[in-house]
Amino acid sequence: MGALTDLWKSERGLLTALILIAAGVLAGLGILTADQWMDFTKFIFVTYVSGKTVTSAFQIAKGSTSADSTAADPSASKGDASGSGT
Repeated sequence: MGALTDLWKSERGLLTALILIAAGVLAGLGILTADQWMDFTKFIFVTYVSGKTVTSAFQIAKGSTSADSTAADPSASKGDASGSGT
């Protein structure tokens, strides 16, 4: 269930869902044919999976995950590398 909530929290997941809903509405209104709708949804799925794969590959190549990058240096987000806060 955590993967689904992460999907809804991400911009990529939300945008994908909105585009698929829009394509469904256009197909329901008769603007898109069933074949066009299938091609469009396949394109969206392939684009999503490709983006996710590339993002993961870069994280693996860097040797960190998204959780590691935020926990690695908490002072880096404050703009103070020394960690003194002054």
